[in-house]
Amino acid sequence: MAEKYPVEKKDLSDKGTKGIMSAGAGLGLLGVNALLGVPVLGWALSAGLVLLGAIGLFGKTKTDKTSGSILTAAGVAGLATMFLPGLARGLLGAGGLGLLIYGIVNFGSFLSGLRRKN
Repeated sequence: MAEKYPVEKKDLSDKGTKGIMSAGAGLGLLGVNALLGVPVLGWALSAGLVLLGAIGLFGKTKTDKTSGSILTAAGVAGLATMFLPGLARGLLGAGGLGLLIYGIVNFGSFLSGLRRKN
């Protein structure tokens, strides 16, 4: 019965945006996790993420601050691979997989809403 109700344009665009951004972030986090296995490259990548995250934390908008905190957390987790490699890589992998699944679910909801709209 719910599939017969019209879909709001704002809700539909929010689902599509969340789907694309979350899936892209999940793939990126899984890629970063894979690159952390390379000793010097992994450390440099982690330090770069912390630096970019710190710049984002000083941003003006809420989105800048949120992105900055996520980048900083990913960088700190990457640097933690020097001390606790199994735990840090496991957390980054689980986070990347969770974001990817969340993005796929939102994108599926977007496509379902798009079908109902027509």
